[in-house]
Amino acid sequence: MENKTPLLSWAKLIDKVKKSESARKSQDKLIATAREIVNKEVIRRVYRVEDIGKHRSWLDGRSNALEEQIRETFALAMSDHMACSILSTELPLLATVFRLTGKTVFRRRVIEQLTEMTKWCPIQRPGWTCFANGNRLPPDGKDGNWLATGSGIRAIADTLEIMPPNTIDSKLRVAIELLLKSEVESVVDDWKSQRPWFVKSDNPRTNQWVLPTEGLIRSSMLLGVDKYNEAYEFGMTNMLKSLDSHGSAGEFDEGLLYSVVTMVSIVSVARATAMIGDCRLINHSYFKYFPTWMIHHLQPDRKLINSFDCFMCEAPRDNCGDSKGWSFRQLLSLLAICFPNSAAHWGLFYQFDEPSVDLPGLACAILPRPSIEKTPSCFAIYERATRINWRDSWDDDATGLWIRGGNSMDQHDHRDRGHVNFSLEGVPVLIEAGTPSYHNPCLGSYFAAGSGHNVLQLGLSEWSQTRHTPLNQPPGWQKVKTVAPISITKLDEGGGDALVDVTDGYDALKKWTRRCVWNSKQLKVEDNVVIGESRDDDIILFRWHLAIGEPVVIQWEKQHLFTVACSSFLIEIEGSQPLFVLQEILPDQSLAPREWDDASPDNLHSCVVVRTKHPQNSLTLTSTFIGR
Repeated sequence: MENKTPLLSWAKLIDKVKKSESARKSQDKLIATAREIVNKEVIRRVYRVEDIGKHRSWLDGRSNALEEQIRETFALAMSDHMACSILSTELPLLATVFRLTGKTVFRRRVIEQLTEMTKWCPIQRPGWTCFANGNRLPPDGKDGNWLATGSGIRAIADTLEIMPPNTIDSKLRVAIELLLKSEVESVVDDWKSQRPWFVKSDNPRTNQWVLPTEGLIRSSMLLGVDKYNEAYEFGMTNMLKSLDSHGSAGEFDEGLLYSVVTMVSIVSVARATAMIGDCRLINHSYFKYFPTWMIHHLQPDRKLINSFDCFMCEAPRDNCGDSKGWSFRQLLSLLAICFPNSAAHWGLFYQFDEPSVDLPGLACAILPRPSIEKTPSCFAIYERATRINWRDSWDDDATGLWIRGGNSMDQHDHRDRGHVNFSLEGVPVLIEAGTPSYHNPCLGSYFAAGSGHNVLQLGLSEWSQTRHTPLNQPPGWQKVKTVAPISITKLDEGGGDALVDVTDGYDALKKWTRRCVWNSKQLKVEDNVVIGESRDDDIILFRWHLAIGEPVVIQWEKQHLFTVACSSFLIEIEGSQPLFVLQEILPDQSLAPREWDDASPDNLHSCVVVRTKHPQNSLTLTSTFIGR
């Protein structure tokens, strides 16, 4: 997507917004948020694990279970990541409000925070690779630059771009330049020595490749591209390599949440480099498709397609429900500024009540409303992401569905091949368990496993609430990195007919195909399972995770036929073999958003378990979901 609209600097955009009466509401919200920030203490670096929590520092819960030898190293490194992540939004916001109001309280806070950051050398301390017992830093004590490198330098660069001339003294600017020089040298050395895992394995698709690269490019620009041209070009080569590596239809191989984190970084660099006349990033073809791929994650009832490691489960229409840090709406706002004719621009105006309360959101306040003719299609099949998403309209009370296949390029993925989600006239029906925090003890054994999804299980192996991510699941559970292709018979505004083949996902399985046929009124799922001879007979089991908390009523109708009654829908279940149909109450992170460190009890939902009464070597199971 070639951006032919002249891009303005943040400073010029803010000055333009300041003169706009139509943007008054957005300005007032931003000023109110800035006042809240200045009433908090400055974010400061801590140097002992027991001090984490002071000065607005953050403790990654995974550190609590680590060996003493690495606990502090990991915890301090992760506190750097969160500090810079917050400041990447907070510092430019404060600078923006100072430029809008001229009030010294905001300038004073910007100066104090920038001065504190000049002491953070390196911006990202070592230790982020020590997230599991047994992990150790290499002999030189370095594991390379990481996420804080990018978000921290973004915070500094955007802030300097916004602040009026002569509001930052020469002493502070010299200190910032010394910090940035050190960061440039460190990032370049990481790639030359192949220190980080993502450089060693040449993996430009991961967020971990992108953010240090962002730091390298933005630092080189602040120090002077003429003086640091070699480092700048090296960074641009790496960033272009990342954009080239993802799906040709805009798919991002780490799923929605990590696309938001990563694309904020890439788009921020694309905007900044375009400002100096380098349009290699801003004009990359990937941006023609990514905004639509992102918008297609919106499902009815404000839910999001939450496959992969995705901690976001919904996208509220207003700003009140946005989580801290970069959210779905915030990336939409940034994309809309840089690509005003994209699906992101349409989505921001027609799927949300207002832009985000931050710098990009403020700039969006003066954008013209996009034409309704720009409305994206309500459905798509993504080959690289191996996913179907469909809805019968863009209304919140639409019927919607998504089906998950599997690709060998997937990253941050779960054992979820064949999973299907379904909403009926704005009411969620089928869900997946979702993704809790990374320190949740059931992440690997339940939430990310087959038991947290609407998929096949062979045998009765139980998931354990005490295990962390297991290296190997018991026999009969879905394998990691399964390739599961989807074939389409029909996909249009009226519904669809699709088949996903997950046969390769299980040891000694001759066949598991799932055919989904749906329209605005119902979903019919037909599962065909044939066990291979080497397994002989086994219990064949499926789960249906339901978007309800109350118990269901299970009725046996006749041989092999059951009806499951819920308040808003019915499930008709029929099998080719004698069945047991049971219900369990299971945890989820899909029905309501929660903060990373929310210690309240898990959300609970009803799960219908359908299994053969006896070991069998085959089963045809038909499950139909109908509104009441």
